[in-house]
Amino acid sequence: MITPRFEVSQDEEFVFIKVFISSVRFSAAALEMTADDEKFIFSLPPYYLRLRFSGGLVDDERAKAEFVTNNDCISIQMPKAQKGEVFGDLDLPAKLLGRIEAPKKQGVLIEELGSTETTDSLAQEAEQFDWEVEQVVQEPVSLVPQFLYGFDNKYSDMMDASISNGNDINELSNPDKMAADERINERLIKENLKFDAEYYANDYLTEKYFASESNIKQLVAWENPVYDQYKHHKQTEFTAEENDKMMDLPKKSYLVENVRPLYYTIVCILYAYLYEVRQNEGDTTVESGWTVGKLVPQFSCLDSQLIQSNNETENNMLKVVAITMSRRSLCFPLVRHWKMVKAVWDDVYYTLRCGTRAVLKTLIACRELFRFHDVYYIYCKIWLDDLCAWTLTKGNDTVLRNLGHELRKTVAELNKENVVFEKILAEGSEELEFVNLLDIEQLAEISYNESQ
Repeated sequence: MITPRFEVSQDEEFVFIKVFISSVRFSAAALEMTADDEKFIFSLPPYYLRLRFSGGLVDDERAKAEFVTNNDCISIQMPKAQKGEVFGDLDLPAKLLGRIEAPKKQGVLIEELGSTETTDSLAQEAEQFDWEVEQVVQEPVSLVPQFLYGFDNKYSDMMDASISNGNDINELSNPDKMAADERINERLIKENLKFDAEYYANDYLTEKYFASESNIKQLVAWENPVYDQYKHHKQTEFTAEENDKMMDLPKKSYLVENVRPLYYTIVCILYAYLYEVRQNEGDTTVESGWTVGKLVPQFSCLDSQLIQSNNETENNMLKVVAITMSRRSLCFPLVRHWKMVKAVWDDVYYTLRCGTRAVLKTLIACRELFRFHDVYYIYCKIWLDDLCAWTLTKGNDTVLRNLGHELRKTVAELNKENVVFEKILAEGSEELEFVNLLDIEQLAEISYNESQ
């Protein structure tokens, strides 16, 4: 059966569905349509359409369908069960196509695309959602090691082909055969090696003393459109092109026992993408996929854990996320400045506060940087396809907005002393020293003053 293109609108009493059936001869006898509470089914062989709405429909004498010749579509009118009820997300065809939910079994949440049960329960818990590390009893270690990564740790043995084709986003020496803690170790080592204290000092001094020779002030002052959306409480709108991209997302079930790592990954991806957008004042370039991929530790280092499993000193995961992303954005992008770091965290905050639709719009845009790339497409396969589909159907406005609020409090407490690297500072020495951003800026000021 073929899923036809369709459009949905509403008024106080009816839902209006346009089903486009170009090249099919209309036959009233072959058409079937039914409404069962929130579910609507349309059948006209070879076309079949099943939609799930946020409110109920009734199939009575007011329901009707007619063929509109000049538009090659069937125009359907279905009455609402409750007059005046506003159905949500009618402009998201991919969400309306969601599958029927499955029940909970033995305490494990079976998440189905289109289910409202999980979203409702999350909404009830959102005000008390705890963003600290969840305390869980460790499972027995398997005798056969499993090296899992990607969305909800569902993938393995998928990186070899990408690596052999020249994946320079990847930073791991053997990505398909490394445990989570090993990935973290290698990530931290690579960040320390990559961080260039002179590069950072140069950007710092140029912005402070030679503003006319630098565009950093301009980049920091640039206003992301999401701020205007947040300020004026505008709903995120999707273009027809964006809806087409969402129609290509996976339509499958997800078993997610712990959603926190997914939310942390969303924060990392938002930060990386919004850093690149701010760096280019609203645009992306052919190199944007590389930059975003490098910034996201879940991509470049397959690191969803972000902190060692035996680390008992850090229980604030949002602080871990903030420090990790701040460190990486001072290692890889063209512009590496603390004011940029802070400005991008504001962009992330406003995006989260605008809710699921704004987050989804950003994730869809980020996905396009990888989707058709000969090598980087792998990050769609192991992360972005699933994460976009999960956000589309399971994203919770209250949880995301509260996440934005908690993240902003965490970032407000983040200072230059928190961002630390291990570097060899003395010429001719082999000794590693811990150095933070404030140390580097103070050394840069001394060097600058001596040169004057």
